[in-house]
Amino acid sequence: MRTISSLVLLLCCLLSTSATAKVLPVDYFANLPDVSSVALSKDGKKLSSIIRFDVDKTKGTAIQVTNLETGKNKIVLFSDNSKYFIGAAYWKDDVSLLVHTWYPAERDTWVGFTQVRGETRERRLLIINTESEEVTSPFKKTFLKRYSVLPSGLDQIVDRLPEDPDHILMSVPSINRGFPSYPTVKKINIKNQRIKSVKSPKTSVYGWGTDQQHRVRTAYRQDDETFYNRVHDINTGKWLEIWPHEIFSGDEVNILGFDYDPNIVYITAYHNGYKAVFKVDLRDKERKRELVFANPDYDVSGYLIYGRKSQRVIGVGSEAEEGTQFIAPDFIKLQQGIDKALAGKRNFIYSITDDENKFIIYSTGPTESGTYYLGTRSPMKLKALAYRYKNLPPEVLSSVEKITYKARDGLEIEGYLTLPKGSNGKNLPTLMFPHGGPIARDSNAFDYWAQFYANRGYAVLQMNFRGSAGQGLEFQNSGLKKWGKEMQDDIEDGALELIKRGITDPDRICIVGASYGGYAALMGVVKTPDRYKCAISVNGVSNVRKLVLDNRRFWASYNVVDEMIGTNAKELKQISPVNYAEKIKAPVLLIHGELDRQVEIEHSYQMRDALKQANKNVTFIEQAGEDHYLSNEKMRVQAFQAMADFLEKHLPANQKVASSSAVE
Repeated sequence: MRTISSLVLLLCCLLSTSATAKVLPVDYFANLPDVSSVALSKDGKKLSSIIRFDVDKTKGTAIQVTNLETGKNKIVLFSDNSKYFIGAAYWKDDVSLLVHTWYPAERDTWVGFTQVRGETRERRLLIINTESEEVTSPFKKTFLKRYSVLPSGLDQIVDRLPEDPDHILMSVPSINRGFPSYPTVKKINIKNQRIKSVKSPKTSVYGWGTDQQHRVRTAYRQDDETFYNRVHDINTGKWLEIWPHEIFSGDEVNILGFDYDPNIVYITAYHNGYKAVFKVDLRDKERKRELVFANPDYDVSGYLIYGRKSQRVIGVGSEAEEGTQFIAPDFIKLQQGIDKALAGKRNFIYSITDDENKFIIYSTGPTESGTYYLGTRSPMKLKALAYRYKNLPPEVLSSVEKITYKARDGLEIEGYLTLPKGSNGKNLPTLMFPHGGPIARDSNAFDYWAQFYANRGYAVLQMNFRGSAGQGLEFQNSGLKKWGKEMQDDIEDGALELIKRGITDPDRICIVGASYGGYAALMGVVKTPDRYKCAISVNGVSNVRKLVLDNRRFWASYNVVDEMIGTNAKELKQISPVNYAEKIKAPVLLIHGELDRQVEIEHSYQMRDALKQANKNVTFIEQAGEDHYLSNEKMRVQAFQAMADFLEKHLPANQKVASSSAVE
């Protein structure tokens, strides 16, 4: 019997080829993933995956089901990514798949109880019987006709009811005079679309949750700026309203779920300034918190992992640097063995079968574009299933180093520096690449944007500027109302650090980004026009005041964006790059999807017009049918090619690379 270590060694030998630096085709990076969302059925006999489909000029995204006993594959759903996008797919049981889809639209919607014409992102759930290949909706048309204005979100699953082959629980907006209102919980028969009410709507309650006995046990309520967790006490029959907190406060508590003991609830709360996982016995009047898992340097977030056979919580599907965090001793041992075998990677163990024997591993890292493995515990086996990006094996990717530097006010900033393969790491053309969000973070996971730039000869710095997520409450809150100010300085200070280290040529720096990163790119060439030789903004914000006002339409009494960015109209104008086009010296590339529902394309229209009026060098690419996330492969390739051409023109890398036949 082979061990995990020997199997992985064999796989590495079979899959690796020697390679030196080579500029790869744009579509190697810009194509949609070849494989994603791999999942096992409950009995472990079937495997589902979302695949990139390109056969006989038919291109799109498909859901493939593999019979692991026969090895046969079949496509059960296909989308050409024009009418709708496939977001995620997972098993309800051994037969049915639950598939989340979405698409941008423009239609009548609502703000409060006022009907308006607006741009929406529609979310829908599809149910696939993988045996008959029938694809259905949970809702009959007669049910949907009860709404005068159709809800945009009709895909929220509360409980899959894994032991019930016919039903699921969904959160569905209630109907108030024809308009969608606070959500109710419905039990839906996925075979005949019959619907039964389980929980009536409650004022200010925006979400519901269940326990492991599939009873509605949690509700989430907002009252202006205060958020409440409501928990149903099965011993008294009363609803407890506990752990009130304001957003961005140290009192924040989020419920992850229940143990199989219905009196035990798992939560995330702050511990020494960082989010950690605790469990609480609801029978304890003081509700003392027992620490389950904490990371001394990063927030812990994610979801509970259950062992169905042993009826226990076995771990946390963490988004922290280490990957999955198990708390059950036998699974801790399993994780340690896999981490040893797949050293230097973030190894996520998930999709564990009901008998707790089979599982899927998603392994990724700075130079690992993602590999899926099928594992078994008895006998211990590990089998490579698929590459997420088959044209991007480790040997063609560039090295990534975690660095830290001090901002001008002394705050420590962490970042990830990607260097071109084969370079000496000195005096390089450099791209500053701030992430979107801005309450998000970059990590040591594979990043196809950064690798794309590095493959073309650029050093790339991704920095977690103040306000980024995952580094504790104080660091996150240090970015509140700091758009265009200290947050922007943190980016430039990263450039200054790389110059100091001799890595970056001070006369060859460009700033690029998407969404908030696009805003930072534009603000960078406004605030420090002599620092950057060019700027690229993909679906970026240019008018911050417009962004704030647009968000107020969707918040009845309390606007989180106001708290994040600010409310003073004069100050919002001062941090909007659209108002300072005359200060910009560098060429600017604007790329924006016409169907962007996160940052309206009007932001790039306004920026383009302002730059043209000021006689500045601007290139604008409007992407037909594209959204905020470059979900359409054709448009993603177009965007990456445009960036490559723009950089070659305004910041040529002049990289000398050796030829290679590693990937063809």
